[in-house]
Amino acid sequence: MQTLALNWKYFDLNELKQLYGAIQIDRFWLLKATGIGLSTFSLLYLAKIWHSYQFFKKRGIKTPPIEFIFGNVRQTFRNKNISEQLYEWTKNYGKVYGFFEGHQPVLVTSDIDIIQNCLIKQASNFAARKKTHLNPRDSSPYVDLFIAKNSQWKRMRMVMNPTFSSAKLRELSPVLINCADRLIDVLDKETDKPVNVAQFFKRFTMDSIWNCAFGVDINIQYERESEYFIKCEKIFKDFSDLNFLSYLSDYCHEFREIIVDLIIIFNRFLGLFIDIRNLMPFYWLRVKIKDLIKFRKNSSAEIKRKDYIQLLLDANEEFKRENNYSNIKKYMTDVEVESNLILFMLAGYETTSNTLSNSCFVLATKPDEQIKLFNEISSMFHLNSELNADNVQDLKYLDLFIKEVLRVYPIGTLIRRCTKATNVNGIDIPYDTPIAFDVLSVHGDPDLWGPVDPGVFYPERHETKRHPLAFLGFGAGPRNCIGMKFALIELKIALIKLILNFEFIKSDISMHNRLQFEEGIVRTAINGVTVILKKRQNSQ
Repeated sequence: MQTLALNWKYFDLNELKQLYGAIQIDRFWLLKATGIGLSTFSLLYLAKIWHSYQFFKKRGIKTPPIEFIFGNVRQTFRNKNISEQLYEWTKNYGKVYGFFEGHQPVLVTSDIDIIQNCLIKQASNFAARKKTHLNPRDSSPYVDLFIAKNSQWKRMRMVMNPTFSSAKLRELSPVLINCADRLIDVLDKETDKPVNVAQFFKRFTMDSIWNCAFGVDINIQYERESEYFIKCEKIFKDFSDLNFLSYLSDYCHEFREIIVDLIIIFNRFLGLFIDIRNLMPFYWLRVKIKDLIKFRKNSSAEIKRKDYIQLLLDANEEFKRENNYSNIKKYMTDVEVESNLILFMLAGYETTSNTLSNSCFVLATKPDEQIKLFNEISSMFHLNSELNADNVQDLKYLDLFIKEVLRVYPIGTLIRRCTKATNVNGIDIPYDTPIAFDVLSVHGDPDLWGPVDPGVFYPERHETKRHPLAFLGFGAGPRNCIGMKFALIELKIALIKLILNFEFIKSDISMHNRLQFEEGIVRTAINGVTVILKKRQNSQ
């Protein structure tokens, strides 16, 4: 049987024209066909949207009123505080309800049994974060610990866990103390007048992260026009701002990964013509991290220390030595090292600084709390003036105080994504469905936090044994905050230094006794926290 092999050089177009005549395309027909195709696609897509809106009705779950196509997006974006919006909806619709981001259903709960089921008992079925327009594909090499899932997440977590051990934090405590001393030195010049402490705390946390994690002193607390501070502030603002892409990814969540790919392609194309680091600070930060990794790799063994970056680089070297890296459990690729270093800096930046700001607001507006803390701290360091990672753990009331600050002022809402279709407490949850845990409602539940009114700031309530999922200040389950121990010791050292050196007094700006929040990546006090600092006599 002969096979017909097509070879274009044997085709004579003139001969084809003679045989079949000139090929003409009817432009009107082409336009009509295009219109029919687009109309059909639009109708099918609208039908899919309508079908999506039946998600909660089929399950007998209440929802706030929705707008077709928009869902509840305009309500949540208008509020600019998703945590408080969920809190209000919980009061109206109960502990289990749903809302729609565009036409994507999001299940919301403050039911402690459902939360325990999702975060503990069925943690493997909720092993991913909610997708956003900022997330790369699950298969992307740029995935970090926060957005990784399943085996990739387990591998990364195994590598990073030793960084936050008690022994490691003990080694890093002198560095944190030095950063806290710089904070006191800077604030000494701001006494006896209203001062917005939020900006000072941001610089302190960034100083701590760069010194402890990267072994680099960027002098950010003293240098007011620090490029590091300006760029990182811009990165956080870019991530928090609601822009066209965030709206688009909510309205058309099926095409979210395509949108992310187009952003990456556009940025690479743009980089051919301009220095993208000046236009997009995130790329500036990535270059800085790359340079830092290169410097550390080329450094002699004598100047290397077992900090966060070195642990990741050691895992990276193991990856390179082993040809069949499926045989090793602890390794990291070059890009994973970069991505997780960036994550550590961004994750620890505003979370800790906001908690410090909120703590100072409580100290200024509740003098009794300030007196209790000062008495405990001063009595401890009257006997032992040397501050270290061990004796800060002996300050029991300080520990209760920080937990209560995080209970009253949580940093945001916890959201997980279903990675395997399952049933939780009688609710069928399909694959890829986000589930949000209303932390404000959990932290304000009188059944969990009574008998003292949860609306009252009362640190002693944490002395009573509670439900293990009643406190979600650092998340819960296998995917809880890996940097919790680091954050707590950083908070404690900073607060000890602050309380020993200053008395916190209400300013006219904080006379209302209530903080107002806005929410991007985390909940942040609008316009920061303004107090008056009065230098204590015989301060340390």
